[in-house]
Order: sequence, then C-alpha cells, then structure tokens
Amino acid sequence: MNFKNGKPKKNRSLTIVVVLGILLILLAVRISRVPGRVSVQYENYQVVQGTISKTVSGIGRVTTLYKETVFASSGGQITQVNAVIGDIVKKGDVLLKFTSGSEIKAPFDGEVTQVYVRVNEWVNPSARLAEVTDYINLEITAQVDELDVAKISKGQTARIDINALDDEELSGPITSIAKEGVFSGGITTFAIKVAIPDSSGLLVGMSAEIKAEVARAQDVIVVPVEAVQYSDNQPYVWVKSADATLEQVNVELGLSDGQLVEIKSGLTLGQTVSYEKPMVEEQRNFRPGLGGAR
Repeated sequence: MNFKNGKPKKNRSLTIVVVLGILLILLAVRISRVPGRVSVQYENYQVVQGTISKTVSGIGRVTTLYKETVFASSGGQITQVNAVIGDIVKKGDVLLKFTSGSEIKAPFDGEVTQVYVRVNEWVNPSARLAEVTDYINLEITAQVDELDVAKISKGQTARIDINALDDEELSGPITSIAKEGVFSGGITTFAIKVAIPDSSGLLVGMSAEIKAEVARAQDVIVVPVEAVQYSDNQPYVWVKSADATLEQVNVELGLSDGQLVEIKSGLTLGQTVSYEKPMVEEQRNFRPGLGGAR
C-alpha cells in the first residue's frame, strides 16, 4: 500500500464525518420523540390589595388528655373485679378489691380500656391492674420543625384541620411545647399540644394538622411570587404599560405565604404585572420507543 499520497488519512476523516452525521440524526429523532415540550405562557396580573398570613404548621394526631394505668400499691389476692373492658366509670368508682380490704378506684371519669387481673389472682406490688381512658377530653399532639418552634408560644390559638372531617373548622390554644426535640430522618421536631374545646365526632388516632399564625400583613399590595425576579439580589417585576411595552421595576418585598408576596414599594394599585409561566404541552402523536413509529 502506498502511504505517500495520504489516501488512508482522507478516508479516515470521511468515516468520522459520516459517523458524526449518523449520531446527529439519531439524536434529532430521539428529541422529536420526547413526550412533551416546554412552552412559555405569559400571565398578566393586575396589582390589588390583599392579606397575607404566614403560619407555622405541624402534623400530628388526636390524642387523649387523660389515660392512666392503675398499679397495685402492695401485693395481695384479688377478691373482686367490678369492671370489664368498655365500662364507663366515674372518678372514685371501685374497680377491684383485695382480700386485705383495700380498693382500687377509677382515677377520673372515663372508659375502662384494659383489665389485667382476674378474681382470686395473686399480684405483686406495682403490678398492672387496669387502664382507664378519657375519650371526652381530647387534644392534638403534633410535631413542629425546629426552625419554626421558636415562632409560636403557649396560649396562642391554632387552627385544627382533621383529615377525616373536611367541613369542620376547629381551633384551640397551644397548651404545651416540648423543651426537648426528637431527631429523626435528618430533622429535629418538637412536640406541641393543642386543646380541643369540642371533641364531638373525633376519635383518638385521627390524623390532624395544626396551623398557628405567626405574621400577618393586611390590606397590602400583593403579587404572585412567580412574578418576582432577581438581578444581583435585587427583586424586580415587569410592569406592562398601556402600549403593551414592558418596564423593569425594582420592588421591595415584605411578607410571603408561598403564593403571594407583599410589595412594600415599587408598585401602585391598578398596574399590570407580566410574568412568564412555563407550561408543559403533550405531543399528540407521541409513541414511546423507537419501535413505536410507523
């Protein structure tokens, strides 16, 4: 083979060009089969006054305020058991008796939820005898993130949302805030308790969410958070004029609830703010996989 005329080098370059061309064609085909494409929709928002409320929330469940296991103060033989599971008792009702004559009484009004002993059974000191639960006085026990717990206080009113009761609007005071947090899943939370003034329809164990207001801005200029952009940490919005031209206007931000943000300065009522809202559109003729095309 004669290498002086450079033909092998030329053929090699041609091969590379062909391979690159094939790869580009395959890439273009693959892109054309993406199930959706992103287009931009412009939203116009007329500046109005509104109220922004910032809340601290916590997830928890309905718990009972009073639940107590009754223990034996001394050993002995049981001669009488007056209660069975499900009995409704009043504070002071005799639950059981010993041969010594001592009596075990209900610590508060409630329902007998456990009976651990039988007649003629001998028990040791500190043995479990029975359990009484109050299903009338209920509360919410919820977990609040460590970043938010310092924003709430004991006695503050919290809104209560019970998942099983969509139409119920409940609220109650925060009665306690744990002084020690629990670390789990990479975050630390603190247990708080919220009293329920009316427990009608509630059952222990129902899931709930509490929300306590920590800041409020009323009758202020607001815009959607998506309308605010930044340039060197300076927030700004695009204001649409009467001739449809857009002007970049710097603004000062205030309180935000994640959907709306307060504008302290830079805008006036009645102005129109324009902003981009990305939308994903499905392609009508999309067929997944290379083998799906016809």
